[in-house]
Amino acid sequence: MASNEPTKAKPPKHAVSMYPPRTGREIMLEERLEFVLTCIRLSDTKINFPAVCKHYGITTNAAKKRLQRAKDGVAKLTEAGEAAQQDDKVPETTEDEEA
Repeated sequence: MASNEPTKAKPPKHAVSMYPPRTGREIMLEERLEFVLTCIRLSDTKINFPAVCKHYGITTNAAKKRLQRAKDGVAKLTEAGEAAQQDDKVPETTEDEEA
């Protein structure tokens, strides 16, 4: 016997995003992470990996890899944000193009 519940239509593949839309809080956290990593990079600060390893219970290599992944992730987010800002800008038309 057929169910009375409506079925959900699947959206086309091109309409499905791999990630859900980011919330304002996620964007704020990403900006803060980018700020902290930039401060570390520009300050020539040496990270105390033994202390980090002890805190998280991981190896030095794992801690270094996590830091590298964080840096790479922030770089990708920054590039995506800059690209989105470029896409949002309306190109200016010249007088020749208007005619």
